[in-house]
Amino acid sequence: MFCKLAFKNVTKSIRDFTVYFLTLTFGVSLFYVFNSIDSQTALLEVSKAQAEILASLVTMIDYVSVFISVILGFLVVYANQFLIRRRKKELAVYMTLGMAKGRISRILILETMIIGVFSLAAGLLVGVFASQWLSVVTAKLFEVDMKAFVFTFSAHAFYKTVLYFGIIFLIVIVFNTIAVSRYKLIDLLNASKKNQKLRFTHLWLSVVLFLVSLVCILTAYHLIIDNGMLEVNSEFTAAIVLGSVGTLLFFMSLSGFLLRVVKANKKLYLKNLNMFVLRQINSKINTTFVSMSVICIMLLVTIGTLSTGIGLSDVLSKDLKGATPYDATYTYYYSYGEDELKRNALAEDIAGQMIAHGVDLDGLTRSYAQMTVYYTDRLKYSELFLPGAPSQGKLMEQGGDAAVVCVSQSDYNAAAKLQGRPTVSLKDDEFLINCSYDDMKPVIGYFLNHKGTVVLNGKTLKAQSRRYLDTAFQTSMMMADPGTLIVPDALVEGLQKESAFLNLQYKDGVTDEQFLVAVEKAYPEASADESSVPYRTSLTKQLVYDQSTGIKTMISYLAIYIGLVFLITSAAVLALQQLSEASENLERYGLLKRLGAEQSMIDHSLFVQIAIYFMLPLSLAAVHSAVGIYVANSVVSQFGHLDILGNTLVTAVFFLVIYGGYFLTTYFGSRSMIHQRQNG
Repeated sequence: MFCKLAFKNVTKSIRDFTVYFLTLTFGVSLFYVFNSIDSQTALLEVSKAQAEILASLVTMIDYVSVFISVILGFLVVYANQFLIRRRKKELAVYMTLGMAKGRISRILILETMIIGVFSLAAGLLVGVFASQWLSVVTAKLFEVDMKAFVFTFSAHAFYKTVLYFGIIFLIVIVFNTIAVSRYKLIDLLNASKKNQKLRFTHLWLSVVLFLVSLVCILTAYHLIIDNGMLEVNSEFTAAIVLGSVGTLLFFMSLSGFLLRVVKANKKLYLKNLNMFVLRQINSKINTTFVSMSVICIMLLVTIGTLSTGIGLSDVLSKDLKGATPYDATYTYYYSYGEDELKRNALAEDIAGQMIAHGVDLDGLTRSYAQMTVYYTDRLKYSELFLPGAPSQGKLMEQGGDAAVVCVSQSDYNAAAKLQGRPTVSLKDDEFLINCSYDDMKPVIGYFLNHKGTVVLNGKTLKAQSRRYLDTAFQTSMMMADPGTLIVPDALVEGLQKESAFLNLQYKDGVTDEQFLVAVEKAYPEASADESSVPYRTSLTKQLVYDQSTGIKTMISYLAIYIGLVFLITSAAVLALQQLSEASENLERYGLLKRLGAEQSMIDHSLFVQIAIYFMLPLSLAAVHSAVGIYVANSVVSQFGHLDILGNTLVTAVFFLVIYGGYFLTTYFGSRSMIHQRQNG
């Protein structure tokens, strides 16, 4: 009997369960899709480096999924509380008819199980099919081929999803049982007659708090822009605290402030049902400002992760061709302790040392060349920052006292030949500057055009050209040369050495693995004793590409995973609050109808009310995000520049589909309740 009654209740209240069911289905499908990555990527032909990054991604997803499950757990519990409040009168009828609280709890448990089973089944079905698409996307991001397309099912993701959501539903059952045990019949019968207590009744106090909130928010913006995101200090902490407090005060005071502003415009206030709409919004925000503040911050995280996360992944893979002009680079960084002097001597000729130990450089490479980088004697980067030069600020603070480095004309020309670039020819009193770091390019350009002279070893040199070069001196993850002088060979004599690069171009058909085997065979003791090894680090073009695509995939997936879950959670909470509001105010809408208000006018007022409620946290989150993206871009600019417009459009599509979908579902669901009550 209880099963039949529970099933009948679910089918009868299908409209009430729509948002709840859709949210659970979305959550389950997302959870399954991202936890099935290990099964999907098994079909890909990946390198060893890519396989390691994929393993790291799977581990990261496992940790993030625990956090995501907590967020979804709170959402499911919150949604379930809405459904309980919606049915207080029904529960009162059960108790009036003599049904014990234990049996009522049993009915609710069965209803939760029915909804849980159906949402799990629907979510897993969607997730299984969506995960097939994920393998294709992963292959594209890693720029690899699939062995063969095979429809896969991840048992690991299936059991994990069932376990996590099973625990969530168990918690819901416990909450329902406790809630029912505390209900009193008189409270259930009078639930629709109770008004929520307003926290602020003085409009002047709301206006004052609103102004204080603006001060807090603007101060937070100033602090975070001034400090940036790289340094977590008292200024950074103050920005976060003030921003959070300002957001809370903003929504706490908004209802009263909004009422004050609109009432000042009598024409607007008295038009149609604006008075009713404003009072409804005022009442709801006044009692839910904490959840509105949390939703605003969650939307901020959503916009930030979707826009900057995806954008950052693109930036990290940008300009790889320019950063990897050589097939491999073996690097030695000089150290001047007594125990390092012998090894420093070996690095004078890295290629010669390798050949002496049996590495067949001539057989494995078509060309190679060594470049040595020297410290200039007294020249600092601060001397390149002329008054009026652009992009100084943080750059001056971060590296102004560092010594400028230089390379000889011969070493530069050898590196240029390896890349097929033009060589240079300098007179005894001339120099050139090489710069590939975007933030330093305007500074170097300004220096060359407004001064163009340096002093090296007591000799004044003038710039041969007012334009800088941008040749990569080694294979690396990004173009990051802040400015290196190219000087006549004679001027580097006696200067302290900073580093040395042996750059290699493989012969056709030679792979990283083949060359690495030859080097390991030549230096079998390298792992135990590095004193006889003439290099400290090595990096290959293929490894850079593999790591770059792996990092791009990891950041993109985590950004989408976290962003979508936060977006769905925020939209679902707003939807449930407005559905609850419509349910509790059916009598008010009926009174409007009896007073002569046209149905179209009532529907329009409902639409406006829900639209404002959805837009308020989104609008403030958008403003917060604009500042956050600006600050994030200043950090990302060290690697490249974000495509703000493109990333914003991608984020807007996610919001239009998901946030807009929840908004329309909420409106039509609320309107249906009102129409049903008025026609019933």
